[in-house]
Amino acid sequence: MKKSTSAFLLLIIIIGAWFVSGFWVFDFESIDTINVQNPVNEHDPTTDSEHDPEQNQLEAERLEADRLEAERIEAERLEEERLEAERIEAELAIQRNAVTEESRRLFRGYFYDEAITLLNNDESLINHETLALESEIQQAANSLIRFDGEIKHIFFHSLILYPEHLFPDLSIPTGGYNEGFIFQSEFIRILPQLLERGYVLYNINDIFSKDDNGIMRRNHIYLPPDKKPLVLSIDDPSYHYGQRFVGGGFDTSRTPGSGFANRIVRDENGELATEVITPEGETIITYDGDVHIILDAFIKEHPEFSFRGAKGIIAATGYMGVFGYDLPALKAEGSRSEIIAIAEKFKENGWLFANHSYTHNRTGFWGPESNPGNIRFDVRRWREEIEPILGQTNIFIAPFGFLLRGEAMQVILDNDYDIYCTVDFSQQYSVYETHAVMGRIEIGGYSLVRHANTLNRDFFDVAYVLDPHRPPIQSR
Repeated sequence: MKKSTSAFLLLIIIIGAWFVSGFWVFDFESIDTINVQNPVNEHDPTTDSEHDPEQNQLEAERLEADRLEAERIEAERLEEERLEAERIEAELAIQRNAVTEESRRLFRGYFYDEAITLLNNDESLINHETLALESEIQQAANSLIRFDGEIKHIFFHSLILYPEHLFPDLSIPTGGYNEGFIFQSEFIRILPQLLERGYVLYNINDIFSKDDNGIMRRNHIYLPPDKKPLVLSIDDPSYHYGQRFVGGGFDTSRTPGSGFANRIVRDENGELATEVITPEGETIITYDGDVHIILDAFIKEHPEFSFRGAKGIIAATGYMGVFGYDLPALKAEGSRSEIIAIAEKFKENGWLFANHSYTHNRTGFWGPESNPGNIRFDVRRWREEIEPILGQTNIFIAPFGFLLRGEAMQVILDNDYDIYCTVDFSQQYSVYETHAVMGRIEIGGYSLVRHANTLNRDFFDVAYVLDPHRPPIQSR
């Protein structure tokens, strides 16, 4: 037992001595060997940065430069985004202004639903301004009231452009053109006064129409509280005044100074204009040579004078041709297509056409001795020769304002004319089961003088309208 213990202790001592003398020496040598085999890299940036201030400064400057470059790039990006946003907003503003301007024009012309629809067509254009305008339009539409008062109908003939040539001596009482026509200057003075008095041009077919049972009715009319409807018509715009009727047509060799426009034409843009021969014999194109051209321009500036684009009625007399083109011109292939194009442009601009008879003949036709056979002949000729140019119409404007009766009137009704217009200063209309009859007031020299009280009361200041170059009216 003791020998075993001694031997074990000896073994422990030997191992300990070996460990101290050999293992540790080996271990450190191994470590040194490892360190020699893997020396520290003297050029390691990480190591250098810890001990090289200059290197640290360069690194800091590099990092700052990188930061500044990143900030510059970001600033440029933000500036580009800002400029792009401004460009887009500028484009939207231009589009929005165009939309709001057109919407206001529609609004002024009583196209309420169309104006609101336009404002909401493009959501990107909607803002506080468009919303405010929409609210204003809706409020106006909701404020319309039914108009139950009298409905006026006034009519004109073509305008006298050069009165000094028609009436060189103002001391001589004159009839004819001086009675039935007004001057260009007078018509231009009338329009603003009609507007100021609250009149709004209204489509006669929106006033009178047949219901589903074919019964004629006066329709309900809704307007702003300060407005009232007005019907306007123009008789005989043929421009053949003073010309001789020769061989089925007119002698168009008009002398200078005849006082009227020569004819209606289309300009290079397809717009309607008047061809005028000046007193000096020069042929010029104007945009103020007759009622319809002046009225179109006035309504463009004042849309509130026309209810939903209504203008007036052009009453064409058959044998006189239309728009300054006589019957031979209506039949000639080249001129016929141009005359039809002029008629279509009138309709596009809101004008209606009416049959004003073919013959414009009082004896046996449009007078007390009216003969149904003659009326039948007259209507047939108009429908054969003029209707293909102007298109179908349901409006008949009687020559001389004569009201047919009995069988003669039945001829008119059988040809689908269910609105019949006369001349009647009482300003009355009547609605029958099959048709409506509406009286009209002529605006001409005679009415300006003889019916001044009525015109002053209902339409305009006659003294302001009258042109100083108008001679006295010849007594009838």
